[in-house]
Amino acid sequence: MSTPRLVGRYEFIRLVGKGGFGVVEEYRDLLTGEQVAIKKVPARFVDQESKRLIREIDTMLFLHDAHPHVIGFFNMFVTPCNDVESRFVEDGVRCGGSAVLGEAPQSLDVESPAYAGLSSTAALFKHHNQLEAEVAKIRGCDKFNLHIVMPLMKGDLLHFINHASPAGLNLSVTDDFIEQVFAVVAFQICFGLDYLHKCNIVHRDMKPENILIRLHNTNPYESTALIADLGLARDAQASDTFYVCTRYYRPPEIITTVSRGETSIDVWSLGCILFEMVTGRALFTVSSALNEHGVWEGHRASTQLEVILNTIGTPSHDAIKQFMPVGNAQLYLLRSTPRPSRLMELMRNNWRLHTTRGRQAKWMDLIFRCLVFFPEQRPTCEELCRHQLFRDFNVFYGENVIQYPARVYQPAQVGTLVVENKEIILRLARRALVKSARYTEEGAIDETGGEEEEDSMVAFGNDPLQREERAFEERNGRSPMAVLSASTENDVSRELNLETEGTPKEFPHLSDPELRRQYAANDLSGDALDHVVTRLLNDLQYHTHDPERSEQLRALLNYFASRR
Repeated sequence: MSTPRLVGRYEFIRLVGKGGFGVVEEYRDLLTGEQVAIKKVPARFVDQESKRLIREIDTMLFLHDAHPHVIGFFNMFVTPCNDVESRFVEDGVRCGGSAVLGEAPQSLDVESPAYAGLSSTAALFKHHNQLEAEVAKIRGCDKFNLHIVMPLMKGDLLHFINHASPAGLNLSVTDDFIEQVFAVVAFQICFGLDYLHKCNIVHRDMKPENILIRLHNTNPYESTALIADLGLARDAQASDTFYVCTRYYRPPEIITTVSRGETSIDVWSLGCILFEMVTGRALFTVSSALNEHGVWEGHRASTQLEVILNTIGTPSHDAIKQFMPVGNAQLYLLRSTPRPSRLMELMRNNWRLHTTRGRQAKWMDLIFRCLVFFPEQRPTCEELCRHQLFRDFNVFYGENVIQYPARVYQPAQVGTLVVENKEIILRLARRALVKSARYTEEGAIDETGGEEEEDSMVAFGNDPLQREERAFEERNGRSPMAVLSASTENDVSRELNLETEGTPKEFPHLSDPELRRQYAANDLSGDALDHVVTRLLNDLQYHTHDPERSEQLRALLNYFASRR
């Protein structure tokens, strides 16, 4: 029996982990030969968590390749689901099983004769175009699974913390090496959060399990951390922050229900993570504030708050009156027994990371600054990036660290009906699929025989995701694809000033290597050719502000249109 394959391309290897809304599995990409991680959200969770998925996909699209320490994706697509699959998922059968994957259309089977003899790049583009065509057939009223193809990391930060010793890592490394890795990882988390916050995005579920790690065996500075799992991420003005963050990493303003969604939510969680890195234990091991029926209870939340107050101390009455809104939470704090902070003592008594006395003091200062009761008094992540601890490790924010320009995130609107939200998910997934076309070449096997070092970082581009589609919809009330489909070819050609006579016979000369890779291998017949023309028209709408790129796109459009 052959190993199950997803969309005819990804060969199942093993289950990596399970979450509340799906699974992450390891696959081998048969077109590139590389291992990837694929997050699958089964159809019933697509239905139940459609609003959350819109948020996650939209945020991932916005952040795609925008920053090296925020998770990106290689591909994203949906697959149809049948009732048999739903029963298998509900019964707990792994999603990689053949009964669940089903049979991919012949056009997607990369081991079929249709792909024989194609170069790696040509096969990648052929499969991508065929997958786009299959995804286009799915509608919001259908049951479908969501798949997000991501870089396969070596593990998460929790695993690294639990094995952070030369013996535990099973590597020939020193304690100094491990401290360097911890410092690099700590900076990268701060750096990634700094970017998110400047984009007006709050992660809201920072914890070691949501930070993916790839350890470099010899150079700690080439190790990398990625902030992942953006399912709870929201813009900083979002109001539904009543019960977010995993409870060990939940700040006081969430427990007291006075949070306004500030970015400092993540700073508190970061402080808890850093404490765990240097001690090997969680700082706040609190019980859930939910009862057996899943209902939040105030007295359980007050127990969580007491654990925090017993650790970091009670704020002064002046600070309480200045920063805490008038109400029950303020009254509770004013009546609380005054307690000093025990945080420094807890760090000293539980310290595990091998370091010098001077650097230990800087680690402790970094953590102490994050774990301040009121969010207004916590530092920003940029301020944390400039902390002296990182400078001691020759990491100078704004000097030898490349900066990435941030853009303010405008969240996608969600609907009121499930089918409406599923249509939005489909539109975002199709957009992600188009976006991933630019990066398929990066995953191709080096045809000259070069190989990437196994433990080096996954390379991410620096081209930030643009928001033209949303702006276009706001102006026109429809997506660019809908507008272009409603127009005749002649109308669109006149609107875009395209040539209609003397079309070229040969593939045009292009100075842009990305455009050469993207369009040189396309089929020149039937629906595939129509699809290429549609994509070019769409790209022209996106790049009207770029005269050089627009000129090359027009040349491509003239070339492909002449072949129809």
